[in-house]
Amino acid sequence: MRAVLSTLNLFNHSSFTLSKKIASGLITVVICSAIAILLATEYWMQRYNEEVTQKLNASIAMYIQDEYQLITNEEKGVNVEAFETLALQAMIVNPIAQVYLLDYAGNIIAHSMPEADKELTQKIDLQPIEAFLTPDSSLPIYGEDPLNQNTKKIFSAAKLTDKNNQHIGYLYVVLGSNLYSDLGTMIKQSYSAGMIIISILFISFIAITIGILIFSLTLKRLNKLSQELCQFTHKHGPSDIECDNLTPTHNHGDEIQILSNTFTQMSEKIDRQINLLTESDNQRRELISNVSHDLRTPLASIQGYLETLIIKNDLTEEEKSNYIKQASLSTNRLAQLISELFELAKLESPTTRLNTESFSLTELVYDTVQEFALELDQKEIKWQINTHTNILVQADISLMQRVFENLIRNAIAYTPQKGKIAFEFESSEENTKSVKVKIIDSGVGISKADMPYIFERFYANPDRSRKGTESAGIGLAIVKRILDLHQTEISVKSKRNQGTQFEFKLPIAY
Repeated sequence: MRAVLSTLNLFNHSSFTLSKKIASGLITVVICSAIAILLATEYWMQRYNEEVTQKLNASIAMYIQDEYQLITNEEKGVNVEAFETLALQAMIVNPIAQVYLLDYAGNIIAHSMPEADKELTQKIDLQPIEAFLTPDSSLPIYGEDPLNQNTKKIFSAAKLTDKNNQHIGYLYVVLGSNLYSDLGTMIKQSYSAGMIIISILFISFIAITIGILIFSLTLKRLNKLSQELCQFTHKHGPSDIECDNLTPTHNHGDEIQILSNTFTQMSEKIDRQINLLTESDNQRRELISNVSHDLRTPLASIQGYLETLIIKNDLTEEEKSNYIKQASLSTNRLAQLISELFELAKLESPTTRLNTESFSLTELVYDTVQEFALELDQKEIKWQINTHTNILVQADISLMQRVFENLIRNAIAYTPQKGKIAFEFESSEENTKSVKVKIIDSGVGISKADMPYIFERFYANPDRSRKGTESAGIGLAIVKRILDLHQTEISVKSKRNQGTQFEFKLPIAY
């Protein structure tokens, strides 16, 4: 039992290989089966020997009672001389036989072992005797042993009758009283039993060898399948499992665990790819819908002005110039929309990589603001950078310039005449290795209902007019995507008619 429990404990050990588990399990099953077969063999050998012994000696009692008148009269007198003679004959026929004379009620009135008189029971159960005397009874049948009431033994019995053929008692012969008292000793001393044990051991060894060989061939195919799954997983992206070292270890587990882990990673990767494809398809549908809507407006404007110029021949030079100017503005807006769409598509591509470098954040903001100097002057917007320190950050300078361009353009578009735009840089209180960037304007602000959607592509804000701007509606989406690539978040705070503040963090370069 301890060996079986030890084997079960090995099955639970993560670093125990499947081949060792199978081998241990097979050995345990074969050993247990061999023990069960041996015990069953011993049991049925005993039953067989008892059946043969009882059949061979079934007529002893009958022969004895035919030769001797054992009960002499109706008062149950015992013919002592005759009983001693028949007991001697019974011992000659079967040296370990015990002879008992019973009356018709089963009481012992004589026996062949006077030295054990005090130890004998006084009455025998007659039911097994009656069953034995029944013709065609199924042997072996076990009866009581007067010397040991708790033990059942095989026996022979005969019914005793008087001269008038009246039933007066039974002759009860117990067979093999000491024959099976020590079955283990008998088995060890038996040549046949020894051959049985050797045969069982030999068959068990052959079964274990063939079983391990079959399992080894099966495990080779299992390992090959694990290798193929691992290579497939690596082929379509990174994986935590090294295909060159798919051996059972404490970390990897056995062969089944390795196959399960590889399959799980592959299925998770496939699920992610399916989700990405589904999301990409939804974005494509949304993009087509939004682009068609945004492209329709400038195209319709251009088409209208050009058709007017073609149809009307009586337009003044001033009117013609105005129509051409408006068509040109719509063309510029259309070009900007297409340019931003290409830019966003490029940023959302999984192949996009950052080209990070160390640069001065203050200089970048100064240079970017200068690009909008004309627009700022036209709206008389004041701007300031609230720092005199040259702050160095680690980021992609071209993409960060695009972030500031979009945020400044957004601030100018929604800041009224003579408004203000401020740029603030301060060390993050939570992390001194990053700088917090704030762009604050005194514009019309953003309502609470619109706040969660401002970074979505083509989000239509009914409360904010775009008149006078050339925004294509995806500038903030580009900003968020660039900052996502830099693994930083952008947040916004705003109050209606009081202004808006955009805030994000960049890592400081050392």
